Amino acid sequence: MDWTQIPDWLSAVSSLGALAFAAVAAIAAMRVYRIESSRDEANAETRKKQESLERRSQAALVSAWWGHDDVDGGWGVYVRNASETPVYDAKFSVLDIHDPNSSERFDLAVVPPASEPVVHSSPVRTEHPEHCRVEVTFTDSAGRRWIRDRQGQLHELGQRVLIWGDAKRVKALRQFFTGFLAEFEVEARFRTGKIEELRDELLDTGASDPVPDIVIGPHDWIGGLVESGLIEPILLSPKHREAFDPLALKAMAYRGDLYGIPYAFDSTALIRNTDLAPEAPSSFEDMLAAGEELRRTGAVEHSFVMQVPDPYYMYPVVLAGGGRFFGSGADGSLNPAELHVDTPPSHVGFERFRELGSAGLDCLRPGIGRDEAVELFVTGRTPYLLCTSRMLSDAQQAGLRFAVGPVPPFEGVAPIKPMVSVHGFFLTRRGRNKAIARDLIVDHLTRSDVSSELRQVWPHVPTLREVLDSSRESDPAVRSFYEACRVGDLMPSIPEMGEVWAAMQRTMVQLVDGDEVAPAARQLSRRLEEVLGRRAIEGLPEQRTGERID
Repeated sequence: MDWTQIPDWLSAVSSLGALAFAAVAAIAAMRVYRIESSRDEANAETRKKQESLERRSQAALVSAWWGHDDVDGGWGVYVRNASETPVYDAKFSVLDIHDPNSSERFDLAVVPPASEPVVHSSPVRTEHPEHCRVEVTFTDSAGRRWIRDRQGQLHELGQRVLIWGDAKRVKALRQFFTGFLAEFEVEARFRTGKIEELRDELLDTGASDPVPDIVIGPHDWIGGLVESGLIEPILLSPKHREAFDPLALKAMAYRGDLYGIPYAFDSTALIRNTDLAPEAPSSFEDMLAAGEELRRTGAVEHSFVMQVPDPYYMYPVVLAGGGRFFGSGADGSLNPAELHVDTPPSHVGFERFRELGSAGLDCLRPGIGRDEAVELFVTGRTPYLLCTSRMLSDAQQAGLRFAVGPVPPFEGVAPIKPMVSVHGFFLTRRGRNKAIARDLIVDHLTRSDVSSELRQVWPHVPTLREVLDSSRESDPAVRSFYEACRVGDLMPSIPEMGEVWAAMQRTMVQLVDGDEVAPAARQLSRRLEEVLGRRAIEGLPEQRTGERID
């Protein structure tokens, strides 16, 4: 042993001890930090809850209700601020739970503290005043905005309502959203995009941030959105339900509940330029022959067009050719679990569709999408367009003379039943401003005057009976589209419907490109069997009837 190295050893041991002590001290400090951090977080959460409780304390003492005034014998709004400070900018809505058209509103700049309620007479006109309820929004002394709904429940009112929808519909609806919400000092925010992409984002991410309050879309979304817990049911009273066409409410129902407020029907139809084609075709062959004659003489560029790729438009052509995709349930509705894709009649229908693409007339091309197809029609470069009612505004703005009729079947095939879609407003479960969002879609947008004005801004087939009846009388195009909806089949709203459309779209592209029918049909049938799992799908029952409106 070299005793001269003992000091070095002692120094090393001392250093190691110091390091060990420092490590222990660091661990202890970290533990203390975590304890303190947890305590701070708990204190912050407690303060947050306390502040929220304090905010609600004054608001909870402000109330309004509908009642009979024993003094003058009429009906009115009873208002009471039982707190110790005034509330401001109070807006009162008197709502008939059965008839949105009977609602009335009035404002009070200040509601001072009072030991007894003050009665305000209301100009609401209704045959049954006992059916009315009151909703009030107000600002408390701290500048917070509140809403007490018609059931008397109190909610802190957010600064904005976020609405998701495709650009065309949002453009038409924007003024009706913003106008209503502005009355309550709430801002309308919009996010637009392709309708399929918005649906996919909702399903894939749950719309984690920011969360939409309202989503605009077709009814076939409902199954997937419900099963993913993304939208919530809406209860309408029996009288309120009577204002809608029954088919529209049936479309918005899923497993016994109503999950959307419908506003527009849609289906596929044949739009005809009456200057180029004065007579309605008797068959699909007749239409193609007339279109080809015009093309041969140089009067048009295409004998017939429709947008590609979109299986919603392929569907009626295959049916017109004698094909069939799905069977029927006990209630007569489409049953996607019963497939008829890979059958001889459907092969004939697919072949007739294929002949419209590159393997035949070449009037269907992947490069002719929705905008291109509409442009060809409104500029007179094709006499016939297979489309939905959303192109009516384009044709009317172009000053085009046109007529709407059913998609004609090929000779020897019975009249077809096109696929019918109903567009509506869905209320999301995680929306931050659900109380006012619900009022917007349930009460405001279901008023007859609002629906009528919306139809003037954006031509469509309304779902409210009163507006639908007047529209059918005044507009032959709306009448024809409604007839297509009335005889058609509602799109299934099962959760797998998005995958069904995607599989059908791939087949549509294959056929337009000239692929052989038999392998394409076989591939589609196998894919649909895989998606649907060959499960039996029960008919979806009607939504239950409720006596209140959420």
